[in-house]
Amino acid sequence: MHYLIAGLAKSGTTRLFSQLKEALDQSSDNLSTYFEPDTDEALEGVLSQTGNTLTKVLIGRVTKDNPALERFDSHVLIYRDPRDQFISMLLYLFYDFQVSGDAQAYESARQALRAKLESPSTVSTIELYNTLAALVGRGPIGVFKRLHTIQREYETRFKPFMLCYEDLLQGKSLSELSDYTALALEGDAEVPQEYTRVARSRGFGEWRSWLNSDDLAFIDREWGDNIRYLGYTLEPQAETLAIDPKTSLDYVAQFDPKRNASSS
Repeated sequence: MHYLIAGLAKSGTTRLFSQLKEALDQSSDNLSTYFEPDTDEALEGVLSQTGNTLTKVLIGRVTKDNPALERFDSHVLIYRDPRDQFISMLLYLFYDFQVSGDAQAYESARQALRAKLESPSTVSTIELYNTLAALVGRGPIGVFKRLHTIQREYETRFKPFMLCYEDLLQGKSLSELSDYTALALEGDAEVPQEYTRVARSRGFGEWRSWLNSDDLAFIDREWGDNIRYLGYTLEPQAETLAIDPKTSLDYVAQFDPKRNASSS
């Protein structure tokens, strides 16, 4: 059997990958795993294996135009509230500073993040994202709407089993997912050591602590259709915005180039 997990970055794909791997390890002596292949050649290589395989792909790096994806036996697309995915992507931009070793840009980004924590109602999260994206050489906020479109096109073409991240966290979808994959899925699974940098809050709804009225006006206008399509509702700004340092400043500290240089 060839098992495939797909989703946008920071949508729970690594968590689901870990959960399926744990179940497959218990039922199979011959499992090969593949983490984010993104070419037709690499995907064909997976499908050429004779034993069980478990593969995780990121939508955006693969699209509806990768025909090999049609031939996987079990195909799960995990999706998440786009507002929470946005916050997680914003914070994961700090990983790029670790990769580049740019300590000066990291410190500038950390100061910008600290300013947001100190005044979450007045500092725009969207402006913060654009600031960080420019520092790491990535595209601005408009990339999200394009990715939402790519995910909808992907779903239309491949018709995967659709799994809600928030339901997975609450254990609401394990029975249906077990039936679809024919695997005995129970409880939670540990993220492998090499991917622990990906895990952050392991929760949901954090966007309510970040997004002010200007942020939400933009998001509702640009992403509202997709948010509703996925089953979420549009909401006004929360009465009080208060960002947890543990899942923001403390989380990005692991990506400080100086810290990593001193430990190597």
